[in-house]
Amino acid sequence: MKHAKTVAELLPTRRDLLQFGGLGLAGAAASCVWPLRVGAASKTNPRGNARNVIYYEFSGAISHVDGFDFKENPATQKDFDVRQLKNGVYLSHFLFPKVEKVMDKVCLLRSLKSHEQVHFRGQYYVQTGRQMNLAFAKEIPAVGSVIAAELESRRRPADTFPTYVSFNLEKGAAGALATGFLPARYSVFDMDPQAALKGMALDQKAVELVEERWRLLEALRKAEAPRMAAYGSEMKTFESFSETAHKLIGDARWPAAFQLTDSDRARYGNSAVGLSCALARNLLSHDAGTRYIHVCHPGWDHHVRIWDRSASSNHYKLIEEFDPAFSALLEDLARTPSKATPGSSLLDETLVVAMGEFGRTPGDLNHMKGRDHYNPCFPALFAGAGVKGGLVLGRTNSDGTKCEETGWKHPKEQPKIENVVATMYSALGIDWGKEVSGLPSGRNYKFVDPLGANGIIPTDEIATIYG
Repeated sequence: MKHAKTVAELLPTRRDLLQFGGLGLAGAAASCVWPLRVGAASKTNPRGNARNVIYYEFSGAISHVDGFDFKENPATQKDFDVRQLKNGVYLSHFLFPKVEKVMDKVCLLRSLKSHEQVHFRGQYYVQTGRQMNLAFAKEIPAVGSVIAAELESRRRPADTFPTYVSFNLEKGAAGALATGFLPARYSVFDMDPQAALKGMALDQKAVELVEERWRLLEALRKAEAPRMAAYGSEMKTFESFSETAHKLIGDARWPAAFQLTDSDRARYGNSAVGLSCALARNLLSHDAGTRYIHVCHPGWDHHVRIWDRSASSNHYKLIEEFDPAFSALLEDLARTPSKATPGSSLLDETLVVAMGEFGRTPGDLNHMKGRDHYNPCFPALFAGAGVKGGLVLGRTNSDGTKCEETGWKHPKEQPKIENVVATMYSALGIDWGKEVSGLPSGRNYKFVDPLGANGIIPTDEIATIYG
């Protein structure tokens, strides 16, 4: 028996998929089924300079004054071995020996500000690009779901991989968020990398059995269509995931994307986040439909014993995971040829963003030898897709407590997570000025929300990262 010619009609069961990770289904049934109206609320000029985006989240908050906005302080550890890089940035050679070598590919922005200062709301903010409002939170889609919906028309018949993929989002405080008013087919495919690496392939007999059962299921669906229609969007949601999974089962590229060599594991660090970054590279290298990848690196919340190696979790440990994972990702993207654009690398067509939800308190450590939450200023790293490597934007004062230079077109307004979202949308050629009306709450949904915590904020992309 031959494989089905197309896998765009099938997927494993929801239960089977959940062994690899969550599907961001919570609230998916809230997807709107009535007509929505889309218009432009503001004039934008999307760049369209990237085919893909990888978003690396320090889930929690990395200490900016000990890391990418280093400031000598009473808690500076003796083993940091801080050195000045060519672009004038000071960085701990002990903590970031590998990332130090790829900083020539990175634009460092040191002036971000967050509306939030607690983790659940902060992680919601990172995933949606807006503050949480419980009155209509169920209508709000994740940024990745918006990207999946906007890029739907660009998917080719051979694109079977999910547009929006994430790793370890279910381990973050907010979990993997749903699609809000968007159809469930734009949901995140969230994976646990260790579970995914145990096997994504089916042998020939299993494939044949799946195909036989799929034909029976299709026949039952046709026969029961009138009765099943009464179940509404819940049944459509389930069928959508079934169809997506069916496509993956028949595509040999999918199990191939989950093969890592011993060398890969060693170079990326063989941690959960290291494996996630290696798999992100694989997914993009196959050019099979995945365009937005959210890599969640959980655990960055060290109010206690932040630099104590004997603690079960500390900044030493997590930076030791980040350093090989992020550096190997940039190196491999830079040397992997693009299948879509001859003469270009994957890094040439992929915008990579790395940041946390906010910073950590500057100065000396607290009474528990840790650092608390701090939202007035924190850094982000950008690379790829035309970003000017080695560029340093924004500046904080001598102790890292406040921003002195914003680093973009608004000298009196610090860039925020909304602007990072606008930058990603712009890179992918998405009009971030769009506004959707017709939601059940009666409110409009703007791709980038101009209403911040203290009033209207700019919704521009951060254009200065391109030099």
